[in-house]
Amino acid sequence: MKLTPLYGMQQEPRSYPLRNKLWGTPQAAGPAVLRRIMVGEEGETCMCSSHQIPCVSDLEYDHLISNPASFKDKVIVVCASPSRTNKDPSEDKTERLYERQNKHRSMPCAQGCLDSFRLLKYDIASADAFTDHRGSLLEQRHNVAPGMFLMYIQGKLLFANYIFNGYSKSTKDLQK
Repeated sequence: MKLTPLYGMQQEPRSYPLRNKLWGTPQAAGPAVLRRIMVGEEGETCMCSSHQIPCVSDLEYDHLISNPASFKDKVIVVCASPSRTNKDPSEDKTERLYERQNKHRSMPCAQGCLDSFRLLKYDIASADAFTDHRGSLLEQRHNVAPGMFLMYIQGKLLFANYIFNGYSKSTKDLQK
């Protein structure tokens, strides 16, 4: 099955003044590592948990989804969440899938580089915290709402919709 981008939903990556710092960053780097590099802090060791999906902000979003070094068929799955305090019911299922995927990993971002997909969480309420713009990037770009899933391959948006919408209730449907 060949996936093609949704009509009219391709986006052009934004350029960052710190793009040259990211040049040598491995494609397996987690969102927290990229964020620290982009704001000029030290520490390039990924400390992502194997129990919680890494949270991505607007600052490192474009680099994570359109990394030219990423594998051709690797799907980046982004789960939009309302905030850290309000949890969507689909988040529990997605968290369990992430836990199963990374059960025996101490560094899930680096050790999962050969997985067929990568799960990331996008907190709509705090996504713009490290940028100079107001409002969530994905709300402006794709009119994303909490509970939506976005799927990318090499920066191209292939899917943007609700997976757990009442008809689909299992993580097997997400994996399909």
